[in-house]
Amino acid sequence: MTKKKRMGSSSQRKQYPTHIFLEEEKEIWAFCTSSISAMAISARMKESFPDYKLCLCNRETFLSLGGKSVNDL
Repeated sequence: MTKKKRMGSSSQRKQYPTHIFLEEEKEIWAFCTSSISAMAISARMKESFPDYKLCLCNRETFLSLGGKSVNDL
């Protein structure tokens, strides 16, 4: 049986367009381009979503997980 991945609510996707929410796994995948961005993203996600595991990723991984092209945002 294939496990269906839910991508988070539409309000989450609108508020965080460079983040992918995997609700069943309680993971947030965030597109990140620098260490400064990583620190800011980490602090914000820990505050807003303490029960979720944060996974920072590059462009290729973000797109492979179903994220929109960053140029399209």
